[in-house]
Amino acid sequence: MKIILGVTTILLLAVFSVAYLYFSNLSVDSRSNDKALSGIPSNASVVFHFVNDKGLYDIFKDYPVFNDIIGDKRKLELSWLKDLLLNNEDLYISTQGLKVFLSFHPDQDDNFNFLWSMPQKASMEVTEISDLIKKGNNNQTRIILPGSLIEVRNKLLDRPFYLGIDGNIIRGSFEQSLLTASIDLKSKKLTPEFIEEINNSLNKDNDALSSLFINHQEPGFLEPIFKQKPISNFGLFSSFSAYSSLNLNYKSDALMFNGISRITEKHDGYLNLFLHQKPVQNTIKRIIPANLSNAICYGLSSYDLFNKDLNRLFRNRKEDKGLEEKIQVIVSETGINPDRDIKKLWGNEFSNIQLSTYENLAVMRISNGRQLQFYLEPLSSFYSESVRKMNYESLFYYYFGDPLKKYDKPFFAVTDNLVIISNSPGTVQRFLTGYNSNKLLFNNESFIQFDQLVADQSNISFLFQFDNSKSLLGSLLKKQYSQLLTSKEHGFRNFYGLSFQLTSNTTHFFTNFYLGYKNSSAAKSDSLVYRDNVAGLGSTN
Repeated sequence: MKIILGVTTILLLAVFSVAYLYFSNLSVDSRSNDKALSGIPSNASVVFHFVNDKGLYDIFKDYPVFNDIIGDKRKLELSWLKDLLLNNEDLYISTQGLKVFLSFHPDQDDNFNFLWSMPQKASMEVTEISDLIKKGNNNQTRIILPGSLIEVRNKLLDRPFYLGIDGNIIRGSFEQSLLTASIDLKSKKLTPEFIEEINNSLNKDNDALSSLFINHQEPGFLEPIFKQKPISNFGLFSSFSAYSSLNLNYKSDALMFNGISRITEKHDGYLNLFLHQKPVQNTIKRIIPANLSNAICYGLSSYDLFNKDLNRLFRNRKEDKGLEEKIQVIVSETGINPDRDIKKLWGNEFSNIQLSTYENLAVMRISNGRQLQFYLEPLSSFYSESVRKMNYESLFYYYFGDPLKKYDKPFFAVTDNLVIISNSPGTVQRFLTGYNSNKLLFNNESFIQFDQLVADQSNISFLFQFDNSKSLLGSLLKKQYSQLLTSKEHGFRNFYGLSFQLTSNTTHFFTNFYLGYKNSSAAKSDSLVYRDNVAGLGSTN
């Protein structure tokens, strides 16, 4: 018995020792991350993380996706910076294996500037770092702020690079004012909540090749590139109260990130309604017109639960009484009670769609098209043989919420257990013509190839097609950004589409981001950490 007790005691001590060392290391890493992150100015909604390691740089050496996104000029600058970190042995040893944070900052000239933040293993003085940089690559340095700021020039670059020392953190940027703001203790920095979100994710996925962190809250990461506040499908994703923590899923011919998006606890927005749903198969994408620009497809495992949550949201917004009064007008004037007669016919999918022609429409699945047609006829007026005009306000907003709010008294058609609505009768008719002649996106070979890496099940799925969106984005984006789509210096013209999916897991959303080329070997995975989808929902289609 004494031997058993002795062995048990030793084992317990060993477990506690390992646990102590593990959590101590997590604590040290978190403190190091805190110092690096706490100096990042607050206008960074996107932070990219990677480890300063030669092996990682070798993996990305010939990665075309990054090159196509950042362009030739930024590629040259990043290549020079990589050589600066790797080829100088003393500098590399001081930072090897440590986490590097690359934050993105919009400026008043409609550009995005980068800020590098990287801890040192042992603090070096400004003069010491300046001398190290001079040793290689024909670099010229000048200390412009004694004790904290270095200007670096190289004949390969058309602008100087600036390095700052902030305690044991090295920061760098091609924009001096951004670097100065990061060192200025009085300037506004990332919120403690965003820093905590990043730290928690890094502690859980310490072996991730690289990670992407997004703060979706105001102003959001999309708003700086738009001429005006984003609306419609872009508006829903441009700013909502959430953080995304995504890990890179390396594939040589695609950009893929998987992870989670966490809605902040105090927020009660539209996307929260889907947290109570289970993932459903995305079939409504099969009827999207071939000239799609962008769409959001929504999936519900329980419409009744969704409707209950939606009504609660209306109450919180103090919209419930006004909407209920509109429903009562329908009841008193037509004898049709939508809550009794129509609500039971709604299916489990709906989508808001924008076409290359700037047209907008929504499509909802229903359980019985004939019954719905019967109940909607007294609520509407004849327009054509296949299209009718709704006479009462806000019916579709009342049942589906924000995405359908703009369709106040829409034109509509019912066919094959689908209801199609739009503010333009021609849009509804053109959808019917394309649908009946099978001119659908799902029959396009390029889309079929792209769709192979899109998760088959989700609750919210944003789909964007580049070629069909050039004209639209030219009118929506600031000139500096819309020009990137056709610029020869960048490779955006090589991309086919983008997918961003949220899949409910009760407390957060599993999140998949995918940017794919027009011509790629999508069916063949060469991913280092490839998974069908992060939610573990089965194979993609």
